[in-house]
Amino acid sequence: MADVRSRVSSAKSTGSDQENANSVANLNDDNGNPEEKKKSNRPANTAFKQQRLPAWQPILTAGTVLPAFFIIGIIFVPLGALFLVTSNNVQEVVVEYTDCYYSNGTDNATYNCKDRFDQMPDMGLNCKCEVLFELDTKMEGEVYMLYMLTNYYQNHRRYVNSRDDLQLLGDAASQTAPSTSCQPYEQRDTNDAHNITKNEPIAPCGAIANSFFNDTFNITFLDDGNMNEPVQLNGTGIAWDSDRNAKFQNPASFDGSTNPPNWQRSIQDLPNGYENEDFIVWMRTAALPTFRKLHRRVINTAQTVFDTGLPAGNYSLTVDYSYPVHMFDGTKSIVLTTTSWLGGKNNFLGIAYIVTGSLCILFGAFFLLIHIKHGHSSVLCWDGQNTRSAHHAEAL
Repeated sequence: MADVRSRVSSAKSTGSDQENANSVANLNDDNGNPEEKKKSNRPANTAFKQQRLPAWQPILTAGTVLPAFFIIGIIFVPLGALFLVTSNNVQEVVVEYTDCYYSNGTDNATYNCKDRFDQMPDMGLNCKCEVLFELDTKMEGEVYMLYMLTNYYQNHRRYVNSRDDLQLLGDAASQTAPSTSCQPYEQRDTNDAHNITKNEPIAPCGAIANSFFNDTFNITFLDDGNMNEPVQLNGTGIAWDSDRNAKFQNPASFDGSTNPPNWQRSIQDLPNGYENEDFIVWMRTAALPTFRKLHRRVINTAQTVFDTGLPAGNYSLTVDYSYPVHMFDGTKSIVLTTTSWLGGKNNFLGIAYIVTGSLCILFGAFFLLIHIKHGHSSVLCWDGQNTRSAHHAEAL
């Protein structure tokens, strides 16, 4: 056996010597003169380029994974319960007015505003109606009024892109030459005072601005003795500061432009023009087909029934119904809500934490049982395999 090993080693050394001789010979020309070494593409022999940097690779064992499962579960479940209780403490009232009815002064009959839009399909139509609702408990603190639309896909790619940000920023050139991304709401034909048709640029252009939500609301408290007390609403401070200060500015002049097709008035007639906060809120598109947008804040007036919020009782919601949604099976609602340190009413975060924590505890218990039952036998089996491998090597 020793002789065989020595012959094999001598053969390997002879082969390596021959390879070294050939490599040296390749560096010489035909006359034996040394040539310049050819440029090599081999990376430099550094730790970075040869991938020899020190690294840490965690080894997942039962001693590290099982405690992590239980710690995550113990932390997440109480946090989820806290978030859920906080969300449930937020007061919220949803008043749907899609099928709002109005009274006809001639025959004292009631008609549905939605049916009126079917009979007279005109975006400029206005239908004034009233909806009664009740607050079971007092809404204390800051009360916000939002409008909610359903089945309204503002996240459609062409809809989201249908705007001109330079125009909204007050760029003078964009007022008379809007971006082509606004098509087909980029320009439209209008008639001047002499009934001459001309093509004018639209400001603000695009599908988002053209579909601007224009319902208006008034709320009246009906249980204040014999007097109906109107609820004071504030429309300032409802848009993001970044939008108001950096994205929307009025140009020096709106001359030479016209209003979008669905608007009954021009942007100059809208309070503050591009800087109108209702307009700014609408231009920030929603990600989901059911969405809410902040519309007003209830003003807490001292020495009135609204000094600390909205008292319990009966209320009347008066709506100037101008925005049809029935053609795409949508609905419209008004939401009165308070807030907490966590934000508005949303149970998803609390439920997600509780579910995640519970699953971690269940998985941790399941893997713990497996480790108790089979953990030691696997180690013994591995040790036995190593022992057999060692004996086999010694035999060779």
